[in-house]
Amino acid sequence: MSRVFKLSFLLFLSCAFAQDTSSFKTFTGKVLGYKVRLRTKPDLESYIITKLNKNDLVLICGEDNEFWKVRPSNDIKAYVFRSYVIDNTVEANRVNIRLGPTTDSPIIGQLQKGQKVNGSISNKDHKWLEIDPPSQTVFYIAKELVGYAGNEAYITTMNRKKDEVKELLANAYLLTEKECKKPFDQMSPDEAIALFEKTIEEYPEFDEFVQQAKEGLSLLQDTYLQKKIAFLEQRATVLPEEKKQIAAMKITPQLLKKDPASDKMKSWKSIEETLFQKWSTFHSNKSLEDFYKEQRINAIKVKGIVRRFNQNVKNKPGDYVLEGKNAPVGYLYSTMVNLEKYKDKQVTLYVSPRSNHHFAFPAYFVIEKAK
Repeated sequence: MSRVFKLSFLLFLSCAFAQDTSSFKTFTGKVLGYKVRLRTKPDLESYIITKLNKNDLVLICGEDNEFWKVRPSNDIKAYVFRSYVIDNTVEANRVNIRLGPTTDSPIIGQLQKGQKVNGSISNKDHKWLEIDPPSQTVFYIAKELVGYAGNEAYITTMNRKKDEVKELLANAYLLTEKECKKPFDQMSPDEAIALFEKTIEEYPEFDEFVQQAKEGLSLLQDTYLQKKIAFLEQRATVLPEEKKQIAAMKITPQLLKKDPASDKMKSWKSIEETLFQKWSTFHSNKSLEDFYKEQRINAIKVKGIVRRFNQNVKNKPGDYVLEGKNAPVGYLYSTMVNLEKYKDKQVTLYVSPRSNHHFAFPAYFVIEKAK
């Protein structure tokens, strides 16, 4: 009876484990930190395949103690020695599949005689065949460093959108390069501007590409402005109105209204004036008021506690930091709202994105305090 009981108990455990494993629902995870290590095995001593960046997406297909199991991404390739494969058929048993085209690279699986493989000769070493990792291949990442991003299909959707925005940005830069080579009177920058603006407006989840779009737009605007100045100056006859236009473009005017702002507020005026100048290049006969009216329409609403940012660093993205519940929301500065009044207070603000100069958090220009 004891033996029967033991066998029954082992069978029960086996069935329970099988049910528990099969019940796992694959999902898309988002990396929560920087330089997060993806490993070949579920332990901290195993080989590091790559280091992932914050907000990178991974497909989680299972778990092993303190680690998630991760499906290989499309950019990860595997390698087998070519002499073991003839006409796409494996000619030996237990042929090692490695992460790189060397015998020192980690083994991530094996092929058996008669199996079919599709691959191409490796550019790194012609003795090796480059293939996709087998379907059962998994890597490992610490659970504490991954958060839930969406269901299994989410990563496919985001990868598609990433390909879209990369193509959009490539076309925008191609057009920019083409337009910047032309003389001013032949330039037609509208199409490139539209592509940059589409990237910024429709793909906000891709911070890297949005920043590239802003830099490309700034480059195009600066080039267009300089070519316009040169074009007007080279003309034999310059009309009085054009002389005023040239002077306005060359000398940054005091555009912002005087107010009882602090020195911190005044220090940001030149930056805002430069942004207005770039904007007005493509918005003829528009005023500073029109510029900030557009900023208000597209404003973001943020909430938190205003703290001073006192670090003396180069390219400082703001004089204040807005702290949220669990982490900073972003850096703040303004020429319209005296943020010192709200120091250490909980506030809701309407803000417009600005360059954060590659600091840790986004940067915002504060347009107004919400009532």
